Amino acid sequence: MVVDRLEAVAHYLVALMLLVVTAIVLYQSAVHLIDNRHHFAIQVTQGINDVLFVVIVLELLRTVVAHLETNDFQLKSFLIVGIISAVRHILGVGARITLTGTPTHDAFIRAQVELGVGAAVVLGLAISFLLISRTGVE
Repeated sequence: MVVDRLEAVAHYLVALMLLVVTAIVLYQSAVHLIDNRHHFAIQVTQGINDVLFVVIVLELLRTVVAHLETNDFQLKSFLIVGIISAVRHILGVGARITLTGTPTHDAFIRAQVELGVGAAVVLGLAISFLLISRTGVE
């Protein structure tokens, strides 16, 4: 059917765009790590952040490819993306606290709330992933 073929073409285009985004982010990450003369901790933190972003994009790519192969919704992949995204955010908050020095009381409280919410999100998604894995649902 024409609609099915158009949908497949759209999925292939999405997969191609995700590969292009991955290549661009990897290239930019390498350039930033080599060229920027920031404080070492800032460079490493940004590098880790960029690599985690690439992992997220690649997991999305895997989801699109799996959908093309099986025509099923890949719940586990979205849970993995959510977990990686939440961990990435937690690392960013931790790095921000560390690199900015002594925060104000309000900034410290806000950061602690962000870390707590992020940890709760990771825990909730990890439990969901565990439950889904035990049921055999892909």
